[in-house]
Amino acid sequence: MRLGVTEHRVRLGAREYRVLRVGGLRRAVCYDSEHWLSLWVDRGAAAELAAAWLLAARSPRSLVHLPLRQRGERPAGAALPEPHRARDLLLLHHSLQVPASRWKELRGKAGSAGNAHTVEFRRADFALPRDQAVPGAHHAGFRDRIRLTTAADTLVLSGSALPFADAAADFFDLAETGPGRDGHVCAELHPGSGLLERSMPLMHVEYRAEWEPVPRAG
Repeated sequence: MRLGVTEHRVRLGAREYRVLRVGGLRRAVCYDSEHWLSLWVDRGAAAELAAAWLLAARSPRSLVHLPLRQRGERPAGAALPEPHRARDLLLLHHSLQVPASRWKELRGKAGSAGNAHTVEFRRADFALPRDQAVPGAHHAGFRDRIRLTTAADTLVLSGSALPFADAAADFFDLAETGPGRDGHVCAELHPGSGLLERSMPLMHVEYRAEWEPVPRAG
């Protein structure tokens, strides 16, 4: 599969940052539901979401931005939270040590211009089986967990390649599975896996086949 991204080089002070903004994801929305993080995707967006997380796993020197706040469609019949809880996603390796408080300025300076690229992935790139236990994930000394911070209407997720790749496999599995017999299919990133910081809520990603236009305000 192919994932379209736009590369932005942003300088803040003496440091330059590489921001990869993911295109596509037409039928994908993300909300902070207070008790957990909720995403709805169709099959194509689930595959693109998987590719974006795998891109973050393979690009430890880049910030991977998924702009999801302003969408033209929403899942039909879904009871969505208030509009102001809509969120973007930002994925980055923890070694970058980018404070979430700098994201708003980074995003503003990145603007809309940039260099367009296409990143290609194969099915074999998502080789981790779904729900496979990661050795050592529950040990106190395990340092690869994903940490969540919220800034500028964005869920900033920092971690290592391991949990990003593990989640990518789950999302790709969701894309391949499609709707189940009861119409509900989802993937969850759960703190019980040991791959998320304990303070991070569960992330629930649900497949929805039917979508509708978002009503215009006013």
